[in-house]
Amino acid sequence: MLDHMLPIVDDSWRAKFERVREDGFSRLQGLWVLREIVFPIVMKLLTALCVPYVLARGVFPMLGYPLVVNSAVYRFAWIGCLSVSLFCFCAKRCHVWFRNLHNSIRDDRYLIGRRLHNFGEAALANQNQNQNQSSEDAGDGVLIGREGDVDNGLRLRRAIQQEA
Repeated sequence: MLDHMLPIVDDSWRAKFERVREDGFSRLQGLWVLREIVFPIVMKLLTALCVPYVLARGVFPMLGYPLVVNSAVYRFAWIGCLSVSLFCFCAKRCHVWFRNLHNSIRDDRYLIGRRLHNFGEAALANQNQNQNQSSEDAGDGVLIGREGDVDNGLRLRRAIQQEA
């Protein structure tokens, strides 16, 4: 569960660290470790430190604001960049979550990836059961129609609602 919440950790990182553990210290490939593990981590950390500093000390003072505003921007630059990156991470996760929700609803509706077992036999059993109930309930005034009559019932119900 925790590895799903970290923004820089995914299955590729797990495979990289397993490869390092399997190789052991004696057969460790230094260039590969630097290129695949150390450099990405260092670049993410440098980006997290340098981008707010360059924005607060280099770009924002060129806009001509007074010293008080520039110092406030410098003070809150890291919090602002952290907030923006956290918002982007949460938006990406929500997008993935909504897409998975949409796909699961679609799959449930159209039964994608599932096999209907005994569909014909179940339909015949339900029809026989409905006929038995209709013969028993014939005195109660209950009408049980065919499957095609459902659309007609909805049309009639809408027509009655429009008349009222």
